[in-house]
Amino acid sequence: MTAHSIVAALGIYAGAFVVGAISSVVPLVSIDVFLVGITLATGMTGAVPIALIVILAAAGQLAGKLPIYFATRGVVALPGPHRARIDRLRARLARWQRAPHLVLATSAVVGLPPFSFVATAAGALAIRVQPFCLVVFAGRALRFALVIVATALTAR
Repeated sequence: MTAHSIVAALGIYAGAFVVGAISSVVPLVSIDVFLVGITLATGMTGAVPIALIVILAAAGQLAGKLPIYFATRGVVALPGPHRARIDRLRARLARWQRAPHLVLATSAVVGLPPFSFVATAAGALAIRVQPFCLVVFAGRALRFALVIVATALTAR
């Protein structure tokens, strides 16, 4: 399925949300490529509100990551060989109150360390749900805004 066919089937706004959600769980689907495609196809003129597309793509990414976050959060309660390792890592991270949020934010914007791994680890490391949602949404929205603006500027 191409960006054009997704937009034709769902519209540009629902397409941004759906591709954002799918790309957050399927590594072969790229929301960045979709955003580049719709930016080039539409020219992102005044008729297409960039902010709305950014918000919907970021919301889709968060919607896709939340079930993974909650699933890995439950892993901490399970007994097993990795439980001690997770507890030690959580204790180390507790020394630096902001370190997990900073790593999550950096990953959400830059993609390094890989966002899928960091978002998954956030649940196991017991980052609270509200900060997780705020950091993921804001970081992904910033990334998507940068992708759209960079594409629009280079297309001129």
